[in-house]
Amino acid sequence: MDRHTARDQVERLLNSEELAGKDQLKKLLDFLFKSMELQAVLKPGRVIKELWPDQAETKRSSDLATEMSRLRRALECYYNGPGKADGIVIHLPSRARPAQNGARGNRWITIELRRVAAEEAAPETGAAPHPVEIAPPVTPHERKTQRPRIWWIGAMAVIAILVYAAVRLLAQNPVPSSGRIDGTVLSIFDSKGKELWRKGFPNGFWQDYYSKGLATRIWFGDLNDDGNAEVLLLYYPAVNPTSHSTMLICYSDRGEEKWRWTPGRALPEISGSPTVFSIAAFGVTKPRNHQPRRIVLSSNHFPYYPNQIAMVSPDGKTISEYWHSGHLDYMTLADLDGDGREEIIATGISNGYHQATMVVLDPDRVFGASTEAERPEIQLHGMGTGKEQLRILLPRSDLNRATLVYNRALEASVDRDRIQVPVRECELVPDCDVFYEFDKSFNLLSTKASDAFRSAHTEFYLKPSGGHAFDQNEENAFRNIRCLAGCGSNLFLRPSR
Repeated sequence: MDRHTARDQVERLLNSEELAGKDQLKKLLDFLFKSMELQAVLKPGRVIKELWPDQAETKRSSDLATEMSRLRRALECYYNGPGKADGIVIHLPSRARPAQNGARGNRWITIELRRVAAEEAAPETGAAPHPVEIAPPVTPHERKTQRPRIWWIGAMAVIAILVYAAVRLLAQNPVPSSGRIDGTVLSIFDSKGKELWRKGFPNGFWQDYYSKGLATRIWFGDLNDDGNAEVLLLYYPAVNPTSHSTMLICYSDRGEEKWRWTPGRALPEISGSPTVFSIAAFGVTKPRNHQPRRIVLSSNHFPYYPNQIAMVSPDGKTISEYWHSGHLDYMTLADLDGDGREEIIATGISNGYHQATMVVLDPDRVFGASTEAERPEIQLHGMGTGKEQLRILLPRSDLNRATLVYNRALEASVDRDRIQVPVRECELVPDCDVFYEFDKSFNLLSTKASDAFRSAHTEFYLKPSGGHAFDQNEENAFRNIRCLAGCGSNLFLRPSR
């Protein structure tokens, strides 16, 4: 069954009267749905932590069983009432009841198409049957006269299809290709520079958010592969910007708003702080194997450390999410292993280590949260363990330690068989970076300090008060890359030979 269709059914239940005011049951239903692919190994303790994050140690399986029974009754009431005609049925099987093989059931939730009994569609008992008309046999003469008629009808049908296709082609809407912000107005243009439509935003556009231009905050393309283009806009209002989350808005090629999506959600770790998230980076995956595109967004909480990477469907629904303790401000989508899937390369800062970081995610396994073993106070709970393909920390220079709290990884670039990651080490001069180069298996190929970094290092340390020059030992130290996930163990990456 299509996951988007199933998600719509869950949303219908969450908004039903049967679950109105029952936030705990809504949380349970939503979590079980999101964990469907993992329910074979989903333990009661994990569900208890999700429902009672602050009371998990005092809650027992019996408390969870009570909530499951309450939700089961609510679902039964819904499907016996307003959901009687729904085509999809969500059910909570009894995990205590043995399966046919004698083992205890391990499914928490099932989603199935409703089966309509054949007798429901049959006439009532005693009703007169509908008469069945049998056509008289066709004579050879009639068959001969029918053949030209059939040929003529077929030819006219082909002509009609060709005419329809030509009309559609000639009447095709111009494709949006670029945009411009003028004050409080967004204007959209086609490839020839002709304005197609415009939208007014009374709260304006926050200039700091669009300081690098609109190109990084807008996307043009066919989201649904239906031949019609869409426009995705990241909107950040200028009025009280730090009090509002960034919003992703989807428009049709004619400028009709299709949906809106807002990042983040309330987390117990930041209770008391407003749920304000800023979308730092986004991209759209390529379609593959008849699967639709997906929108990938990296969003930072303001002003604290949680970061959300969310996978969003073409109709604006959250598919899955990964959480990281530290801001991942940059994101690159690239097929690293040639299997047709674009991996997610997210770069930024790890708050737990005060270091630049790079996280690589499988687009089909975006879930859980980063493990913060060295600073458990910033661990994000209730989401499970993240399954990063790779998670590494990039070392800090002595100049960075002397002038800043952390270094930060900038946007990764992928060129043929190389991946390059610049790391900002200081703010004393522009482009004060160290460059790391990997192959597509993330073996380290080289490290190189930029001329700007070398100049800043010289300026800072070789003063009248004394200091030291940047030497080969310091440059070699850039190879001490620490691997937290995806390398088999917590070791340093070794240079490729």
